[in-house]
Amino acid sequence: MFGRREDRLTAQDITFDWRKLYDLVRNIVVPKIWQDNPIQQRFFPQSAAMEVFEELLPQIQFNSMDRQILTVQLLTLFVPTARPPKGVELVTSGPQSTDPQRWLPTIFSLWSFNLRTSVFDAYLMNLVTTLVLEQRGQLKLTNEQLRFVFASGLHFFNLPVSRGAATLPRNISMQLRDSSGVYRMQAGAGLPLKEERAHSFARFIVYTMHDESSGGTLELFEQLVQMIEPFYHPSNNGAWSGLLARFLRHLAKELLQRSRAEAAEDCEVPVDARLSRSVRRRLVVLVRTLAMLLLFSKGEDSGEDSVSMSHSTLKHLAELEPDLIFRPLLDTLYTAIDSVTETHRMISAMRALAKLATTLSTFAHYPEGAQHIAPLLTLTLPGIDVNDPTKSYFALSFIHNLCHNGVVFDELLASGDMPEVRSISKESAEDMDVSEPPELDMNQIEWATRASTAQFEAWIDQYLRRVFALMDNLSSSQDTSNNTNSSADMKLVLMASYSIELVLKQCGSRYYPMISRLITQFVTSITSLSAVEGMHKVVNAFVSALPELAHASLLSLCCERIVEEIDNGVGLTPSLSRFTRTHSETTLIWFATMLLALVECSDGQHLLKYKSQIVHAMKLLSGTCMSRHVYNIGGQMLNCVMLTLTSTTPCHTRSVPDSVWNDAEFRDNHFRHWGKHPNVADDSFSLEWHTPSMQEIEFAQELMREMVEPRIGELAAFIDSADKRELSNTENVELNRLVWVLRCGVRGLGHLVPPPGTTIAADDLTDALVGGDDANGMPPRYRLDRQVPGGYVFTDADSSEYGEVMDIRKRAGLATAQALQCVVGRGDGNVENIKALILLGESVVCYYAVDRPQFTSKRRAWNYGIEGFAMDNTICEMPRIYASRRAQLTQVSRLFHNTRFMPASELFSDISAQIAHLCLSAYSEVRSYAVSALDNIMAVVPQIKYPLIPMFVAELDARDESNPEKMMGALRMLDSLPIRRACLRDWRFFPAMVLALCRAQHEDKPQVKTMIRNTAVTQVVYVVAPVEPVPPGPLLEQMVNALDGANTDVSVAVAKSRETCAQRYRYAASEYTRLVNELVGILRDAGTTWRFAAIAGYYLDQLTSVRTAPEEQLVGTLAEYLTSDLMLFRESAALNLAQAIGMIKKRSKLSNPNIAAAQRRQQLDMRDGRALGAPHAYADLCERALDGDTEAAQTPLVDNPACGWFVWPKTAKVYAAAPTGDALAFDSIEEASRPAYNAVRSVLFADGKWAEIARLFSVESTRPSEEEIFGGTRAGLFSQVFSLFGPPLLERAWTAIEGLARENERVGAQRAAAEMIGGLLRGTKHWAQSGLDAMWTQLIPLLDTVFARLAPDTLRFWQAALQYAFARRDPRRYLPLIRLIVYGRPFDPQAEAPFAEAAKLDILRALFGAWDWRIASAVVASRPRFLDALAHPYKQVRDAAAIAMYTLSSAEFSVSYARVDEAVDDLARYGPLGRDFSQWAGSSRTQALISEMTQRVQAWKAEVVPLTVGPTNFSRGSKTLLSFFFVGFRFGPRRLTLDHAPNILQLLSELQEHHDDDELCRLASSNLEFLSQVLYTANLSEIVGARLLALLDSSMWHVVNKALPLLCTLTFANRFTLSREIRARILDTTSLFLEHDQIEVRQAASSSLTNMVKCASSNVIFDINTRFSAKLQRRLPRVRYGRTPKDPHAYSKLVLTRHAGVLGLSCLVLAFPYTIPEWMPNVLVQLAECIDDPNPIQSTVQRTFAEFRRTHMDTWHEDRKRFSTSQLDILTDMLVSPCYYA
Repeated sequence: MFGRREDRLTAQDITFDWRKLYDLVRNIVVPKIWQDNPIQQRFFPQSAAMEVFEELLPQIQFNSMDRQILTVQLLTLFVPTARPPKGVELVTSGPQSTDPQRWLPTIFSLWSFNLRTSVFDAYLMNLVTTLVLEQRGQLKLTNEQLRFVFASGLHFFNLPVSRGAATLPRNISMQLRDSSGVYRMQAGAGLPLKEERAHSFARFIVYTMHDESSGGTLELFEQLVQMIEPFYHPSNNGAWSGLLARFLRHLAKELLQRSRAEAAEDCEVPVDARLSRSVRRRLVVLVRTLAMLLLFSKGEDSGEDSVSMSHSTLKHLAELEPDLIFRPLLDTLYTAIDSVTETHRMISAMRALAKLATTLSTFAHYPEGAQHIAPLLTLTLPGIDVNDPTKSYFALSFIHNLCHNGVVFDELLASGDMPEVRSISKESAEDMDVSEPPELDMNQIEWATRASTAQFEAWIDQYLRRVFALMDNLSSSQDTSNNTNSSADMKLVLMASYSIELVLKQCGSRYYPMISRLITQFVTSITSLSAVEGMHKVVNAFVSALPELAHASLLSLCCERIVEEIDNGVGLTPSLSRFTRTHSETTLIWFATMLLALVECSDGQHLLKYKSQIVHAMKLLSGTCMSRHVYNIGGQMLNCVMLTLTSTTPCHTRSVPDSVWNDAEFRDNHFRHWGKHPNVADDSFSLEWHTPSMQEIEFAQELMREMVEPRIGELAAFIDSADKRELSNTENVELNRLVWVLRCGVRGLGHLVPPPGTTIAADDLTDALVGGDDANGMPPRYRLDRQVPGGYVFTDADSSEYGEVMDIRKRAGLATAQALQCVVGRGDGNVENIKALILLGESVVCYYAVDRPQFTSKRRAWNYGIEGFAMDNTICEMPRIYASRRAQLTQVSRLFHNTRFMPASELFSDISAQIAHLCLSAYSEVRSYAVSALDNIMAVVPQIKYPLIPMFVAELDARDESNPEKMMGALRMLDSLPIRRACLRDWRFFPAMVLALCRAQHEDKPQVKTMIRNTAVTQVVYVVAPVEPVPPGPLLEQMVNALDGANTDVSVAVAKSRETCAQRYRYAASEYTRLVNELVGILRDAGTTWRFAAIAGYYLDQLTSVRTAPEEQLVGTLAEYLTSDLMLFRESAALNLAQAIGMIKKRSKLSNPNIAAAQRRQQLDMRDGRALGAPHAYADLCERALDGDTEAAQTPLVDNPACGWFVWPKTAKVYAAAPTGDALAFDSIEEASRPAYNAVRSVLFADGKWAEIARLFSVESTRPSEEEIFGGTRAGLFSQVFSLFGPPLLERAWTAIEGLARENERVGAQRAAAEMIGGLLRGTKHWAQSGLDAMWTQLIPLLDTVFARLAPDTLRFWQAALQYAFARRDPRRYLPLIRLIVYGRPFDPQAEAPFAEAAKLDILRALFGAWDWRIASAVVASRPRFLDALAHPYKQVRDAAAIAMYTLSSAEFSVSYARVDEAVDDLARYGPLGRDFSQWAGSSRTQALISEMTQRVQAWKAEVVPLTVGPTNFSRGSKTLLSFFFVGFRFGPRRLTLDHAPNILQLLSELQEHHDDDELCRLASSNLEFLSQVLYTANLSEIVGARLLALLDSSMWHVVNKALPLLCTLTFANRFTLSREIRARILDTTSLFLEHDQIEVRQAASSSLTNMVKCASSNVIFDINTRFSAKLQRRLPRVRYGRTPKDPHAYSKLVLTRHAGVLGLSCLVLAFPYTIPEWMPNVLVQLAECIDDPNPIQSTVQRTFAEFRRTHMDTWHEDRKRFSTSQLDILTDMLVSPCYYA
């Protein structure tokens, strides 16, 4: 509600507490509700910001990703962003602070933790954007903040800068540190965010743009456009294309919405904060530049393609500044449509016209567009081509949208001489003043518009002929036995027919004779059955638009031809075929179809004139003809005529009311009204409604009595006579005709009387049907408990007319029921007749002028139309044609609503029962028809389904008489939506249905088994256990008491409802118990196959609930199934038993707060961290505990790894140290759960059970494709059982566990042992100290043995086991195990077993991943010998050591602010961007470690003997050092790498030249490439830039050659963080290397400079042009071939200088591959003059012109206009290949 009423409610109107909503969201496992209903932060009070930070900042721990994404999401959702109410001053300090400037640096500080990671960028970008949007006029971001966000936004697109380079990961992988995924499922663990990244960035740009100040958003956006412009070109397609296109569309849409909102009268944004016209026009030009490049893109993104998004972008921009869009766009579109060689350009142009048609043709918005309508219509006519359906569809869409926008096709006279016509060429559009819109000469525009309308007559003539040809050539479904119409063809036919209807409505009366002649000529000259369907729609469009003219032209003609054909014996041969027909029937079917189209008009008054002809034709077609095709048309005609005569519906409408249409002023100036639409709140639509006249009613009654009523008696007599005998072919045809005509007749009665049910008031149908708040959306869905007026003819139930109609419907129903009963009783018969009877039964029951398929079709058509017109919810105007369609849909909604209140009469129940029996027919076609009919019946008469459910369930249980066909029919019905919902809600049916599905294994047909599984899977996700009614709260009690004072019946009704709910719950609870026991019995039954046991297990999974005590039999069965021979059963049992035990534990703690497990948990006051020691001393608790400090070991345990890392919370959940003694944690079990507890205990404590569990759980997979993995589900089971039963269970299980662990040769045994021990360690959370001591006494020696015997294929199991056990647990819980890993098995780099030592490091790394900063000091205190492995001879050990050193070093980082307010204020003191957490030098130990590694490598480098073969200490140590930094880039956090890697740039540059060692070269290159791609903060980017520049001082040209691309990448990736000075220095330095002696360096400098120029300003480009042009001023002296220059040194130097000049100018040309800046022609001429210079100058010029030709080939017809004649002559010589014969 709040999300949809943004214009009505603000923070000034309502606020609510964020805490309750936060608690709700926090506890939701899969919060799908926020996908479409985002939390409305603007309704949180501004003072809640610090409260939200108090809650969420203590949960941040960015060293690990454990729940960090969820924390950032919650922060994004709950931080209040609304501006304070007017008159309220900001509170800048204290816990109730409302000033966002206070906490905004905190957001940027958090952002700096994980730069260039898409997840955090997206959420934090969204938060900052929302804040800027809500705080417009009060909050203005600084230049530093703007640049920071732009830098992150640029990295959203992940654009490539250089080819072949390693790509920095967009998301930091935390697999070395994150243990959260091991012990819980991550799917759905986060909150979905509605806005995508591109949308957030676009909103940020639009809403931070205020003025044209230097360094503002506009300038930054101009720089961004310059950088990303090449990536929009069609030839530069890639993974980024879709994201860039969406960004552009969002940008234009947000700009349009902001402009409209600020133009509104009630806009509250201050004037100085609104977007000025000049800024907006500059922004439109920038976006237009990119959209025009995307216009002809060939690539498609998943979902909406890039071309379509470019059209949407241009449409949004045209709504703002049409002159800036249409002038260049029309020139491009004219050229593209006129092209015959590039189909994709023509189709894209057609699509663009269709999208922008409404904006282009709105005269008040863009007057110049009116004169282009007629030329564009003429130009797009060839697009209507049967050979190209796509092009035809968009050409027709263009016409369709023009008509909806009110374009009138009528010629106007242009008086006087033709004024001078202004050119709208592209040049004039680009050269005009952007800051202000141009002045328009309205006289010139109106004269040109009037003159252009002279083309309408020829256009209408050619348009109709092309549509006729289209219809004649498209295939028809009537030609073959299957539907050959593709969806594309059908869409094309519908679009063509609807566009014809609109064109005929909107054309002038002077064209009516021509239209009538053309349509009549085509109808009479062509009788092709391939065109019958298409021409039916064309004629229908003709009669809808011009009914009187259509009837006068065609109706009598069709009737005469029908009589003539039937008199000649056509159609009299009995035939039941639907697809084949004799050639002689072609003409009859053609004219009968045309007549059918003619009677399908909206006003029955037009039919009265032709009454006798219509009746005669209908009687012949439906009563005389015996061909199914013919009498089907006759029946449809009867139905259409009766509905047309009796319906209340809007008449055909034009874009304006008839009074305006016939006005002379409108006819002479209709173009001025194009695009003018009434407001939805006005009554200016003036819709005319057709209400049946007395003559129409009488005509309908005559048809009812003459053609419907006799068929009832004939059908009844026919059934009586044919009850016991076989029907002949003629009799079958006769029966089919009777049933079909009766069905059509019954459907034709729909408007005469309302459906049986509650009486309705008199009709009141007015234009108000299209008014109201939802007028531009769907018509209202009525939620009344009664029928509403629907325009029925007879509403008085006491009248004779009403009684007559109801009697006919009743007698028709009785005859239908009798016929269906006969068919069902016989068990055989003609399939076509059975299907016809099913349709008749459906119509009798539920058709009253509309049924569900018709309503759904109307609604879809409306949605399609309104989506094509409306751009956002702010539009309050609607075309009158849409208003008519909406009124029609509203009327249909009324009629459909009324059908939902019919009682389930005996007749309806009888018909439904017979159709239900046919759902079980042996014929698949009959089943399909019956299932569809019964589904529609149940939708309008819901009570019908309840007696039918037991019948379908019984078919599944019929084991003795199993029939697969009947079972398939029953399954289809049970899977239908009405029955599925009824069964899931009603415990009278649900158990029977579930049991029937689970016991239906007696049928072996695969199709039946598949349907059973699909039905069960569809239903099981909605299954829930019964929930006991919750007593009402005090507020509800107060409301009841207040109401009871006014009405004493209220309390009685409430009490009755409570009793009803209680009774239903008691019944459901008893059935629930029975169902669970039955399902358990199915599982225990030895005869149950695995497939159906799995289905039973699925239902049991869903039925288990913490609200109900676990069933004893169920839990016992699950425990027994742990040793099932089937792996599927074991896995299911493990999962469900773990859940059941978890419920026993939870219910026990809730029922008895004094239970031992609950006593240890407490909320501890953590202010200032004094409860756990000083804030920074907390990280040393584990170290002190390992050293024997009793106080440290007994300090409360904190399992949350984030507690205190960034900031300390006020209070935290802690656990007391393990108590002494041997008491069980769960010493008291809830009484209701005790039977289940005892059942599990009896199984798990049985002799030999654990040996069997160990044997089966260690079974290895037999499929080679399946790799053994650690099972979190199985480990979770062991965790639950050891937690519940404690040390006694360990005594029972220890032998089996120990046996598995000692089988080190068997992979399965090691995996099962790891799962058991991991679960055991995690399950000891609440054990007493004696039990823990006993466990460690046994476990430590065993693990010591296991770790000593690890193998490569078993190491991963124990790593996962430790991660599972340690996750979100205080390290002091596992002190003995830590001692074993850290002290008992120290790393020995001198050992001879490399894998064993690497395994030690991998095991040690599990500690870092789980405990991070809380274990780092303890590991450091053990003095690990990592550095001794720096030059280890084995790569495996070196890599493990590098990873261990990096993770340990980064784990030492923590912020640990004492309080949240202290953290917020401290971060604000660092400036607008807060504190930079992207880099960290490390602790003193870390700095010493890195320094020592570097020094050792440098020392080994000095010891290297030249020409040494093989690895050396230097090479091995360098690899370890590089791996250390590489880990930071790949697995994060990167702060250590970013701080120290720039210090070894010189070493990296040298190491990448060691080509004899591929690994070393690759590591060095990857580190350098990653280093250049990282997004740095401003300070760090300066340092990295300076360090990279220092590499260019190297004397080794190879180093320089590889450093230049790195500078280019750094400049692009950090364009918004690098200062202008450092960027200029990088560019100048790069340009100097164009004169390097080595040509490879010059080429690398040229490539880098080209990319830098793309990001350079116009002043920089001018300087480069001037500088390098000067180098070409001095020409080379002529040197004859074979001769030596007089001064070779000077000559070579001049060649080098000129080559540098050519390379520099070439960089300018190649930097703009798709545009022609004003300086480029002269640059190209200068380059052309160097073509005769020697190589490498000549080859450089040739390559430059070859690339110029390639990139400008598609747009050369436009680009050549930028060159003078002489320049074009020079370019022609350069671009055109010479000819041999020239």
